[in-house]
Amino acid sequence: MSVISRKAPARSERKPSLRPRAKDLEVAELGRKLLTLPRLNAWGAFLTAHKALETILSRELESACELPLTWFDALAQLRMAPAQRLTMTHLATALLFSKSGLTRLIDRMEEAGLVQRLARPGDRRSLHIALTDSGEQKFRKALPIHLDHVKRHFAAHIEDDEAAAVESALVRMANAVRRESSLIQLGGQRGNRTPTAKGG
Repeated sequence: MSVISRKAPARSERKPSLRPRAKDLEVAELGRKLLTLPRLNAWGAFLTAHKALETILSRELESACELPLTWFDALAQLRMAPAQRLTMTHLATALLFSKSGLTRLIDRMEEAGLVQRLARPGDRRSLHIALTDSGEQKFRKALPIHLDHVKRHFAAHIEDDEAAAVESALVRMANAVRRESSLIQLGGQRGNRTPTAKGG
C-alpha cells in the first residue's frame, strides 16, 4: 500500500504592517514643521527670482561688454585669488562647476585671451588658471556695469531693515549647499579611483 505524502500547508507570508514606523512619523512631523506655507512660498519666489535674475544679468552684461555671466564669475574668482590664479579644483569648487564643465569654460576663455594655464611651481603635472592682462582689463570694464545691474534688479527690492535677515538666510543656504557639493565631488573622485594591486 503506497503512502501518499502530504505537504504541510505553506505558511502565508507575513504581510508588512501598514502602521507607520516611529521614525517615519518623526520625519513627517519634522517636514510639517519646516515646510510651512511661508517657507514654501519663499522657496517658489526664490526659484523664480534666481532664474529670472540669472537670465537678465547674463543678457545685460553680455550686451554691454560681450562677456557672459559665467565668464565674469570666473574672472572675479581669479581676480580675488592670491597672485590672481587658482588650481582647476579650487576654481571648480568656487564656481560649483564639474571638472569637465570647467575645462570647456577655460578652453573658451583661454582662446579669448582672458586666462592662461600655467604649470604649478615644483609640480608640472598640475596647472594653475591665471588671469591675463586682457582678462584683468575685461573684468575692470565689466565690474561697474555688473554692479549697476545687481543694484537695479536685486538690491533695489530689499529694504534696509530686511537686508541682514536676507543675507543671513542666503549665506546659511549657500554654505550648506557648497558643503554638500564638495562632499558629492569628493565621493565621485573616490568612486572613480583605479584600484591598486592591493585592492585599495
